[in-house]
Amino acid sequence: MAASLNSTNSPLAVFRFDASPLTGAGHAVRCLALADALAASGWRCALASGAAASAVVPALERCGHERLELDCAADAESSTLAGRWPGGCGLLVVDHYGRGAAFEGACRPWARRVMVIDDLADRAHDCDSLLDQAPGRRAEDYGALVPGGCRLLLGPRYALLRPQFAAARGAALKRRRAGGPVRRILVSLGATDPDNVTATVLEGLARAGVAAEVDVVMGAGAPHLAAVRAQARALSGKMPVTVTVGAGNMAALMAAADIAVGAAGTASWERCCLGLPAVVLVVAENQRAGAEGLAGAGAARILEAPAGITATHVAAAVDDLCRSADERRRMALAAANLCDGRGVARIVVDHLPAERGRDGIPETLRLARRGDASLHS
Repeated sequence: MAASLNSTNSPLAVFRFDASPLTGAGHAVRCLALADALAASGWRCALASGAAASAVVPALERCGHERLELDCAADAESSTLAGRWPGGCGLLVVDHYGRGAAFEGACRPWARRVMVIDDLADRAHDCDSLLDQAPGRRAEDYGALVPGGCRLLLGPRYALLRPQFAAARGAALKRRRAGGPVRRILVSLGATDPDNVTATVLEGLARAGVAAEVDVVMGAGAPHLAAVRAQARALSGKMPVTVTVGAGNMAALMAAADIAVGAAGTASWERCCLGLPAVVLVVAENQRAGAEGLAGAGAARILEAPAGITATHVAAAVDDLCRSADERRRMALAAANLCDGRGVARIVVDHLPAERGRDGIPETLRLARRGDASLHS
């Protein structure tokens, strides 16, 4: 397998995504999860992003995929990418709110297939497939925005999670079913949290007076990291707070937590996979549809206030959830039913190159199903 990953005969997948202190790490994290899985299946993967991406997502520096930092104007990106990979690519994945049909169409001469990852449904696309992980997303939302014949991959069953989450799912769900008091709370407001919502959440947890340990997860590029660390030290007399930077064990932290307070972004599907009850905050408008879908499915509570979230709001929401073991169990089940952590596998199977058996007959792949155990060769 290792030889095939570096072979020039391997199909090439190019990822154009956005990551910055303002937009956060979500686009990069989900693209990296898909790129890793494609590479393990024999693809050669290349990541194209702005220069700020590595500071926000340090894992990009050690991922092992080809990298291209773009510093050209948006309308010159297609020709820059074509110049870097003149042989073209089998798959172009675009995960960027600032790119749409014009960019994707300009890439058509050198990209055999174009896949878009979106969760806004607010602009036209020129693509062969489109992935939107938001629960409740409907085909009609993209009906006038994509070409005829575009395959729509909608809902959390296609959520792009790293394999560590599916691996931790069984044990985590077993622990949720067993119940018990809230002893550990996970706080994660995104990799950068530019507005320092984490500070408000920590103050709220202190006011709630819950007898629980608190894990705070932030990225190395978070502008308020030093302030959060100082706040954690100051709160040590009221509750133990551990600040983890660039967590490589996020699945383990989520599995160990009893509830979470977090942003309604990419991490929502990680929490759902592990059945983690959550109070979610909409820290960016593009998260609203996902948050409403989570709440509508009973998988999370949305915490909103017309004049802005305060520590008092956080304290009340957390205290209420901690007091209701039955609601936590219901929420855990609803969340787990939304996402099983196998979305990457579904996408990889869909985009694997066509293969032929020894008899020359084309072979197709799909995920195993429970009933396959009864099949005989």
